[in-house]
Amino acid sequence: MGRVARLESDTGYYHVIARGNNKEMIFRHPLEKQYFLGELQNRVDEGDISILSYCVMDNHIHLLINAELDLMAEALKRTNIKFAMRYNTKYDRVGHVFQGRYKSEVINTDQYLLGVIRYIHNNPVKAEIVSEAGNYKWSSYKAYIDKKDSLINPKEKEIIMDMFNGSIKLFEQFHLEEDMNEFLEIKEDLERQREERAKRILDNYRDKYEIKDIEQLHGNRNIIEQIVIELIQFAKLPHRKIAEIVGINRGKVHNIARKL
Repeated sequence: MGRVARLESDTGYYHVIARGNNKEMIFRHPLEKQYFLGELQNRVDEGDISILSYCVMDNHIHLLINAELDLMAEALKRTNIKFAMRYNTKYDRVGHVFQGRYKSEVINTDQYLLGVIRYIHNNPVKAEIVSEAGNYKWSSYKAYIDKKDSLINPKEKEIIMDMFNGSIKLFEQFHLEEDMNEFLEIKEDLERQREERAKRILDNYRDKYEIKDIEQLHGNRNIIEQIVIELIQFAKLPHRKIAEIVGINRGKVHNIARKL
């Protein structure tokens, strides 16, 4: 089967993710993260890509890039190959370092652009590595707050900050807001995020009605329907899973879903 052609963004903005092969940690040491960012810096200096946001985790990376699709693909390919060669030599190994091609999604609205930036910066928070985005060293968050970062295009940064009226405080507050949208992510993390979102939804109803178990609401059809709708729309769990955690049969979930 041939490769699926990548979608081309009307704006030139792309959210990109690349992960370690076989879910391996590929950034075991700060020097690995530093080297990868250094190679990205080379691509930026060559003028092939412009970076608005990044986050380097232990086993994957997130990037927000502005570039022509072909130039971005070539720049990332060169970066990944150079990193892989160095990594394999250092650890005396052979084979792929990254799992296949990088994944990408197009960004065609300002709202989604800001959402991706927040999502990228909050990756270490959601992974419970740090309590605040600003405490993580290997992301571009501080480039918008109090630190210069040559990887981040200053003109792009200015455009982003203009959306917050130049206010660092508003930018910080934005990163603390809950976002129910789903962004490009590796499968296991996406599943975990959906389950965590479902837990928050159920916890909100338990707190609201001062109950310990959602089954105590089974007598109120309207409330149960509201819960199921929120789980479908925001948690995006399979109907089977929703039926299980709410304590109703799958047929009821199907019937509610058909009304949406």
